[in-house]
Amino acid sequence: MTAVLTKAAELQIQLTDQRFDEWLLEDVFHIRWWALPLLFIIDICVWWKVIDKSRLNEIILFAAITSIMILALDELGEELTLWDYPTDVFPLFPPVAAINLSCLPSFYAILYQFFSKWKGYVIASVLMAAFSCFVFEPIFIGLGMYQLLTWKPYYGFPLYFAIGIITKALLGMIKAINKKNSSPACT
Repeated sequence: MTAVLTKAAELQIQLTDQRFDEWLLEDVFHIRWWALPLLFIIDICVWWKVIDKSRLNEIILFAAITSIMILALDELGEELTLWDYPTDVFPLFPPVAAINLSCLPSFYAILYQFFSKWKGYVIASVLMAAFSCFVFEPIFIGLGMYQLLTWKPYYGFPLYFAIGIITKALLGMIKAINKKNSSPACT
């Protein structure tokens, strides 16, 4: 039995074919393309040198939760055509995986590691949000790796801030549940 494709599925097939063809002709092995895997590798190496290995499980969980939030928000923004990534490492994966899966999560994880108290963490998160919006994003725009469509850089400020705050709060709840359930039962 042959499945009948919906109009949306047909358009998705055409879009995927178009992305792949464009990637082969314009992106792959271009200087911007090389910058993304290089950024990923450098970031992971620096992160590994800086990270407190005695808290590795906790910090990796923090980075993973952050990555999930970043990927979800990024996919939403791209789907709503708020922004676009003209250069993809691979056209079938989330666009700027180097940023979404290494740079931003590792920056947040380093903040988490060095600022265990909420007050310091909130201040560091504000600075991180400002730096992301007003330094990193313009650099990526200037390099042609990120394109704003209907989005403005300052719109991201509360999102960058919220990602850090929500992740720290979630991890605090996870640690509390773990502590509660790993303590000896009262008899």
